[in-house]
Amino acid sequence: MAPPAPQIQILEKADYTKQHLVTLHDAYPLTQLTTGDIRIRSRIISNTTNNFTYARLGHLFGWWDVWAVPPSLPAPYSDTSKYGRVSAWGYCEVIESQNDKVPAGTKLYGYLPIGDYHEILQVTVDDETGHVLETSERRARQMNIYNRYLPYPPETNLMADKLSRGLDSVLLPFFETSYLLNRYAFAWDSAKRTHPLGLPLAWSSDDADIANAVVVMLGASGKTALSFAHQLRQSRPLEQQPRKLVAVGSAASRSFTEGTGLFDDVMLYADASSATDASIAARLGIDANTKVLLVNFAGRGTVDEDLHSILKRVSKSVIVLIVGGDPQGGGSKLGALTEVPGSGVVVCNASGLRDAALETDGTAPYFENLQHEWSRFKERGAVQGFKLRWGKGMEEYTQSWGLLCNGGIDPTLGLVYQL
Repeated sequence: MAPPAPQIQILEKADYTKQHLVTLHDAYPLTQLTTGDIRIRSRIISNTTNNFTYARLGHLFGWWDVWAVPPSLPAPYSDTSKYGRVSAWGYCEVIESQNDKVPAGTKLYGYLPIGDYHEILQVTVDDETGHVLETSERRARQMNIYNRYLPYPPETNLMADKLSRGLDSVLLPFFETSYLLNRYAFAWDSAKRTHPLGLPLAWSSDDADIANAVVVMLGASGKTALSFAHQLRQSRPLEQQPRKLVAVGSAASRSFTEGTGLFDDVMLYADASSATDASIAARLGIDANTKVLLVNFAGRGTVDEDLHSILKRVSKSVIVLIVGGDPQGGGSKLGALTEVPGSGVVVCNASGLRDAALETDGTAPYFENLQHEWSRFKERGAVQGFKLRWGKGMEEYTQSWGLLCNGGIDPTLGLVYQL
């Protein structure tokens, strides 16, 4: 008896809110593997606004090209100029293998297709860590962070530790970004200090020093912002911690953000956009000699520009770090200042930061330290008030995509799906 026809999510490239759940009726028989290849099937995948970024900026970073077009994909969805697929983080299972080092049944954590179609990876195994590295020509454009998979032995039962696997899928990529920012971009150890892009660019000890600074986070209810706030408070020496952490977000997320206990103050976007120099100085407790780090994780509209203008008039030392942007593609112009020397505006690239960290610490020690910190985070309950919502199957996944696009998902929820 033939297995059920697989389903995949297809997005319209011009508008990622328009999606199609496509059934591949002619998917079988599958194409044969060549030596070294493995065939995978997604088992647990997350649904986050980060997936929207993969769609919105996919044409710039090659994210539309990660997965080959299935030969059985029907028209019109096979027109790659108009339609495409993006990825999500989670766990897959190796269904078939022509690679002796990655036997069938192995579970892999990493960057996965959204769907239950069987995909082919061309891989090698890193001798130092045992990690599985995707090496195909089609993935050569991808940043290294997307081509590394963490393996678990065939006997691993992913659902035996459902909470932990769900948190891995929903939070770990964002936690790692915050870990990298805390330990390397804003390092208290000069040997680890790295420009937020991970490139050999000027990034002085003064740039990296946030001891006694005021840190203002836009989009503070997001997963990376919450993880960064946790890292700043829980994973730095006391004398290296900022003086104050200030969240800026929406009215809908205010209660959750306050309830995390991670921030000293929570402002609304409307309050920030309408503030005066005097009101911001008084509320944040800053003057000309206070260092301010303004971090845009996913701020709405131009609130980062509004705050930046005020802060520059109040303080002589303001750094802007751009980690993300408005999920709806709204229009801040601060990104253009990254090209202006001395502007104090920099962009983060998690993959570049990780590459630099691997060079600094060594690959195995880096991942050991990251895993230790991540395990500690989970054991402490992760973020107070944050909950996982589990679903099952591609129909439920695509339903949640629509709700997430329309702002219909409570910010306290992490969406994760068993396929």
